[in-house]
Formats: sequence, C-alpha cells, structure tokens
Amino acid sequence: MITETIDVQGMHCGGCEQRLRDALVALPGVVEAVPEHIGDLVDVTFDPAVVGVELIRQAILEAGFSPQDRGE
Repeated sequence: MITETIDVQGMHCGGCEQRLRDALVALPGVVEAVPEHIGDLVDVTFDPAVVGVELIRQAILEAGFSPQDRGE
C-alpha cells in the first residue's frame, strides 16, 4: 500500500469531504481516503497493483472536485 496526497479544489465543508471520501473508497484498491477541506487536500491510501493515481484523479473529477498538481 502507498499513500498519495492530492491537492483538491472545490471542497467547502464536511459534506464535501464525505462525498469525496465515498467516491474514492468505492474504487477497487483504495483502502482509505482522508479529505481535508480546510487544507484543500486528500490523502489516499491504495494498492498500486489494483488502482493508479490517474483513476483516483478521475474519481475526484467525477465527484465534482478538481484535482491539482502539487507544487513540489
């Protein structure tokens, strides 16, 4: 398992966090998603043999949010 932190725009409340969490944990291979609307990010723990970051980013988009590239 690995954990990736993804910047996410568009979360404004706890309800947004829950909607994003539900969308991500529904993906096969995702074991945990911890969104934080105040920090505009989500930590996603997943099995990279089952699901990749691009599918996770697509699920974020489909949930109504915008994944951003981290400025690292």
